[in-house]
Amino acid sequence: MAQIDVPMGEKIFNAWQSWPGTAKWCVAFTVAQIAACVTAHQSYEIGPMYKSVKEDEMAVFTMTRNALIIPMALFTLIAMYQVAEMCSPKPRHRVLVISRVSMFEFMVKMTYYTLLSRGYGLAFVNQRSFDQRPIYATRWIGWTVAIPTMLFMNLYPLMDDRKASDALIRLLPQLASSAAYCWSCGLGCILDDPGMGWFLNFLGIFAYLVIIADTIAYVGEHIGTTSSPSLKGLSIALKEIMFVVYTAVFLFGNWGQISSYACQVFYGITDLSHLAVMCTLLFLYWNTDASKQESSTKID
Repeated sequence: MAQIDVPMGEKIFNAWQSWPGTAKWCVAFTVAQIAACVTAHQSYEIGPMYKSVKEDEMAVFTMTRNALIIPMALFTLIAMYQVAEMCSPKPRHRVLVISRVSMFEFMVKMTYYTLLSRGYGLAFVNQRSFDQRPIYATRWIGWTVAIPTMLFMNLYPLMDDRKASDALIRLLPQLASSAAYCWSCGLGCILDDPGMGWFLNFLGIFAYLVIIADTIAYVGEHIGTTSSPSLKGLSIALKEIMFVVYTAVFLFGNWGQISSYACQVFYGITDLSHLAVMCTLLFLYWNTDASKQESSTKID
């Protein structure tokens, strides 16, 4: 029987109809952030580059890059798992997707920490900070890719009975909004105009609150039917707590309560630890699924 191609417009309409209200709010905040950022680029001046080099922060970037050698063992193990899975008689779709997404996340973090440690951080003067401190555009560009990828790594396992494309369509509003708030908050820190700068920062923070609401809705949709619900629910809760702490460190840093050096140390430690924890949990998820599949096969 021949497959009927669904027009792209109809696919988009069907996806929109399937999203809950929280996901549609994510779309609205994504559009608002993009519009605000484009307007800011066209109408306002970006502050000066940070001329001096903070040697203590460069040392943090170098240590973080070197510390990524530890997750390199996980990276190698993931690559070996992927090859073994591809060569198996019945390769599991979810395992292949999870392993590839994990490797992509690792490569993104390795790339921007290498650039930071080599002096390619694109440091600007943070105009929203009470002191003269740098803000590294390279980090924010890296986060624009790494954070949506991390969200997918964290939330996709809940839809363990669906294809990755189905999960991607459901999570697309969150992923787009998370990428947009990195752009919004990063740009808001380097604009000369304080009003527009703080507007972009708080627009990004409100967008993140909507993402939390959509995450709660998503968990409610799938937590009852997924395997290992307690473990997956705990990993999502930990991720949300960590991201809230990220936001607090970002704001208190701008308000002068946390030094620039302490902020960079926090970002480096949490970037590494979160990557390692998520990769470990993903191994647990798919090994649990594998054992369940084997036991069900034996019963059959």
